[in-house]
Amino acid sequence: MKKKVLLRLMGIVLAAGMMAGCGSSNSATEESTKTESAADSEDTASASESDDKESTDEAKDAGVQNADENADENAEEDTEAAAAEDSEEEDSQEEESGEDEEDASEGTKANTARTNSNYGDVVSVSGWNITVEDVEINSSLENVSVDLGYTGVETSDYKKEADAGKTFCLIKLKIEKDGSKETLDWANLKLTDGEGNEYTRMDDEFITELGMTRMAGTSLNFGSNEGWIAFEINENAEGLELSYPFEEEAYNYAL
Repeated sequence: MKKKVLLRLMGIVLAAGMMAGCGSSNSATEESTKTESAADSEDTASASESDDKESTDEAKDAGVQNADENADENAEEDTEAAAAEDSEEEDSQEEESGEDEEDASEGTKANTARTNSNYGDVVSVSGWNITVEDVEINSSLENVSVDLGYTGVETSDYKKEADAGKTFCLIKLKIEKDGSKETLDWANLKLTDGEGNEYTRMDDEFITELGMTRMAGTSLNFGSNEGWIAFEINENAEGLELSYPFEEEAYNYAL
């Protein structure tokens, strides 16, 4: 009887111990689960913060990069605009310079004596010795003798203007007959330009009024004769050539 009672007590104690152990194990498991959950939450939060930080850094970097790109684009546009302005200014200056040179050139054509390395050379043709000594092209003749170096000649206030679109071409000639049987007739002496226009000696008695030596106005058939003759030609005419159709051969001289 005592043994049975003792076995029951031992069974009760054992059962109680087992129940206590299970309770402790469950508590430990719950605590472990809670701890792991809290750690996971902290890791998740930390990862989220890290991701947010990386996103913020990337956004900042992208913003800085965009700002740099915009700055580079703006700088490039400013450079191109400045280059375009400089180019326009250079073109404008070139155009103005070209206009000034053209005006100066026109003024030179209208008011300056021609220079030719052949002036002064004697050309012998058909028994005549013909020398072109000087050429002056001017639309307004006034004190020309002074301009050409005839400072020892007294001049008047006489002034001669060419017609509109015209200019004067004065040629100083020395003509000497050297055995020719022909007479030199001024009506046959022609001055032509590069466009084929033909001019004859004009009534140039005004040359004397300017204090210059005028070539005789009558036909030449003997001796030596020297002086200026005048033509009225198209303004800015170029490629001028003096010619005379002698019977034996023609005289041609480029001015």
